[in-house]
Amino acid sequence: MNRLLAKLSLLATTAAAALVFAGPAHAADIKKGEALVNKGGCIACHGAGLDKPIAPNYPIIAGQYASYLFHAMQQYQTKHQTPLYGRNNPIMSGVMAQFSTQDLKDIAAYVSSLKGPLYIRDEVH
Repeated sequence: MNRLLAKLSLLATTAAAALVFAGPAHAADIKKGEALVNKGGCIACHGAGLDKPIAPNYPIIAGQYASYLFHAMQQYQTKHQTPLYGRNNPIMSGVMAQFSTQDLKDIAAYVSSLKGPLYIRDEVH
């Protein structure tokens, strides 16, 4: 029994050390997200406020939930599309390819903060 406890203690210590050295998770940065949206040229298709797309089949993204936006953008980065995961749009895939995971979080935070027809007040979230 002592060996099992020693192994569990070592495992817990190793896991705790790994978390310390992994560094803190970075919170989403809305200002950086705005700069990245400008860099990506998102307004060219989604409109100046990201709430008036240039074509009816382009989505309104202003005010969408950040988690939805993050996962949608991440799916455009997926190299191997499957019926369960991945989105296949060459324009969006090309634009999203330049961004890191943190960039996607920042973009999602910014876009979700925009007031548009889909915006939901914070107290409802």
